[in-house]
Parts: sequence; structure tokens; C-alpha cells
Amino acid sequence: MRRTLAAAAVGAVVLLGGTLTANASDGSKRNDDHGGSSRTYEIALIGDMPYGDIGRAQFPRVIDEINADHGIAFTVFDGDIKNGSERCDQPPYDLAVKNFASFRRPLVYVPGDNEWTDCDRASNGGYDANERLALVRKMFAAKPYSLGRQTLKLDRQSSAFPENVRWQYGAVTYLGLNIPGSDNNAPQFDATGKQVDGDQTEYTVRNAANLDWLDKGFAAAKAAHSKAIVIVLQADMWTTEPTAHFADTKRKLAQLSIAFPGQILLVNGDSHVLKIDKPLTDANDQAIQNVTRVQTFGSAQNHWVSAEIDPRDPDVFTFHQHIVKANLPTYVSP
Repeated sequence: MRRTLAAAAVGAVVLLGGTLTANASDGSKRNDDHGGSSRTYEIALIGDMPYGDIGRAQFPRVIDEINADHGIAFTVFDGDIKNGSERCDQPPYDLAVKNFASFRRPLVYVPGDNEWTDCDRASNGGYDANERLALVRKMFAAKPYSLGRQTLKLDRQSSAFPENVRWQYGAVTYLGLNIPGSDNNAPQFDATGKQVDGDQTEYTVRNAANLDWLDKGFAAAKAAHSKAIVIVLQADMWTTEPTAHFADTKRKLAQLSIAFPGQILLVNGDSHVLKIDKPLTDANDQAIQNVTRVQTFGSAQNHWVSAEIDPRDPDVFTFHQHIVKANLPTYVSP
């Protein structure tokens, strides 16, 4: 099912409706011919799946629909390969590798909190979050290209932060950053002042790297004369949960977006409800209107949304929701 979605007012929930080149070293194929800067194409946006047994049964149907849509150039996955109460043992990571490898076209993944920052929870197995992040980097960010049967060439920020990526596709510059929910893995304290979560050193170093990657990404977009920028991260930075440690990111995004002449799309997961809005504001609390946020489906809503990119359209982006019919629940009338 496809229905066009219009960008909504701040805070509103919207429920409206290449040529293959050389083989990669793992046997996949590179899709590095983007068909020119004026070509219209579509990308799939997903995240926060599979959650639990129901998610593991339903996620393959999402993958099948995306694979069957030949208008999709690639998919971006904005974090959370499992739910927040499941253990961070090896099987969920192995399943994610299997799932991502089943995408016919490229898939670019950015980490979510459920696969690293939250792994120190007792229910998650009491893992060291930094060790789980190292595992994520090793399994999903060790090569200079995307996941999927076909791949895209990716620029990775550094050996220290390989999960932060950039790529150019037609007239659009894409950035992926490791900015997870759970307040960006910053320290959290209880009423007595005791630290109960987070890691100050990890947060400080990664936050600085993320801000630098945003600067470099916008500079690269201007150098490429891009019509638009797409930024993919996991955190819902406007949730009701603690968000104080997203302030640097939002300030940097506001500064860079105001100075950028084109359109900007911010893609996040974390809250599991499809939302299209304009939550980023300036110093006077005015919505920065060249920035549109898409929050993807997830958790119990195993569907997907896509963005159609038309560089000849001043607005660049048109959005479509895709409801996987077989994943709908049985409704009970109130």
C-alpha cells in the first residue's frame, strides 16, 4: 500500500496515506552508478525491528516488500536490531547479519541503543556497553561499503568511529551517525546523585566526533553542489525521555541547516511511530523549514516508509507509507 505523505506541523503524527559494477570482496555487487544528479529515485526507511517473536516473524515480510519494489535504490536502517528487554547475546547480531544480507539492494545501517548502550541492563545480560559497541563495529562497519547483496561505497569517518558514514547518491549527500537513544549514552543519576547509567568518557569522545562529522558532511554537500542532505541516526531527540545530551547535536544541526541552501531530511527511529514533522528550531523557537524529520515505524508496527527524491522538485522529498497487510493486528472495536 502506498500513499503520499505531506510534511506536517511540528509535533504532529502523520498517518496519511543503476548499473552494477565490479564484484565486492564478499561476493556482493557494487551499485556505484547513480544514474546522474537529476534522476528521480526512492529509498526505503526502516528501523526498530525485529522486536521479539512477533517481530522476527513479521520482519521478513517487510524485507520481501522492499525487495519486490524495483523503484527502491537502497534502504537505510536507523538502529535497534532487537527490543530493549532481550539479551545482548550473539544470536540477535547474527540474525541481523542474515536479515541485512537478504536485501537485494544496498542497506546502510546505523546503531541503536538496544544493541549497545542498553546491554548493561541485567535483563540484557549485564554486558559492557563499550564491548557490545566494538562488536557492532566489527560485524557491521568493518568494510568500506554497505550491507545488502548489492552494495554502496561508503566513506567511514575513522577507524575509531567506522559506524559514522557518508555517501553521495545523485544530487543528495547522505550522513549516518551513531547517536542513540537513552540520552546519547551520557551519564544518568538517581535522586541520591548516584550514577545509574551511561559513560561520560565514551559519550564525550563520540559526541565530539559526531559534531565534527556533521561539519564535514555539510561541507562535502556544498562542495558537491547537493540539492539536499539526508541525515540518519537512531535517537528521537524530541522524546519525553531525557534528551539533555542531544542539545549539542540539535544546535549544530540548526546552525548548519540555516546556512544550507537546500532541503534536509532527518531520519530517526527510537519511538516506533511514523511521524513526519519539522521539530528543529532556531534561537527564537521558529521551525527551521528546510528541515523535515521522518520517524520510522518499528516495534509492533512492522511496516516501512519511503522517500522519493526528485532533485528537480524544490522540495526534493515526497514520502510514502507502506503498510504490510499481513503484519496488521486483528482489531477489536471499542
